Amino acid sequence: MKNYLLIIQALYFLAAGFVVAEETGAEAFSRACAVAGNDAATRTVRGADRRWLFLKSELEHLGTGAFWTKDWKSVSKSGTDPVPVLLALNEKLRALGVKFIYVPVPAKAAVYPDKFTAGVNMKGKLPVEGAVTPVAPFLEKLSSGGITVIDIEPALRANRISGGERSYCRTDSHPTPWTCELIAKRVAGMLAGEQWAKQSAKASMLRFVKGEPKMRIIKGDLIPEAKRDAWDAEEVVVSYAGVQQGETIRSVPPDDESSPVILLGDSHTLIFHEGGDMLMSGAGVPDHLQAALGFKVYLAASRGSSSQAQRQIYKGPEFWKGKKALVWVSSVREFTRERKWLKLPRLPK
Repeated sequence: MKNYLLIIQALYFLAAGFVVAEETGAEAFSRACAVAGNDAATRTVRGADRRWLFLKSELEHLGTGAFWTKDWKSVSKSGTDPVPVLLALNEKLRALGVKFIYVPVPAKAAVYPDKFTAGVNMKGKLPVEGAVTPVAPFLEKLSSGGITVIDIEPALRANRISGGERSYCRTDSHPTPWTCELIAKRVAGMLAGEQWAKQSAKASMLRFVKGEPKMRIIKGDLIPEAKRDAWDAEEVVVSYAGVQQGETIRSVPPDDESSPVILLGDSHTLIFHEGGDMLMSGAGVPDHLQAALGFKVYLAASRGSSSQAQRQIYKGPEFWKGKKALVWVSSVREFTRERKWLKLPRLPK
């Protein structure tokens, strides 16, 4: 009787001109993210694999699905389409002879959707095509506008098959040192061959080195404070980068305002670099980028928002003299979770 009623209902919708569409895997995943994110009372959401913790705001972002196809006022906290903002910055930088490289850091649940929910169709170690909404079509809007975009999501997914280190921490909202080093390598691969980069490396008084991989124990920022002492720590593989000092490798502050390279970003440029609650120092994106380039960079970072980090490059003509590249590294969740995109720097003409 139940099946008969369903058939009658379907015929009614077809007769009325409606198309009865079955929910796709990506839509189901987005809905699961939205529900979990909206229902979470704290910033931490525990995954289907109970060892894995996820960030509420990141799940809220994934819950918007193909956000770029929707009304920005309904899917974005700022109500602003970030594409024109980033393209306008690119034009300003281009006028100064500065290359704009953008590195969006994928959401953890987009790379490890099966760790978040049990309802993801898998093919071996990877989610099947169409299980998660791809962000590549949105990034194409940036690259087609002239921005150099480094999309690391395919590499992070491929890493699941290769048997390499995890690309994301289980208990932290950030990627592992492996991903930090990957970002640095990809950026350096675009810049190190430039004549100005070779000259800067040759002129540098520092001789950067990278250490052998070591196992370290961490407890990430998503562990609830009340349960922190009892929570199992996780292991991550770390390669420190800096200058040799005796038997240790000392990290080098990325604070050279005269450097031709600016590294702009959110906490993804601070994790494993700044120490303290950023877990350790000497193994983050800035550390490996400097080691790969052979000279110091200038880091402009903000824990909460990479857009707000632009305040640190609101400087005069002397600062911009000799600048060759601005590398912006930030979480994809900023596309919809950023509350206000900061006005562009007043760059000299």
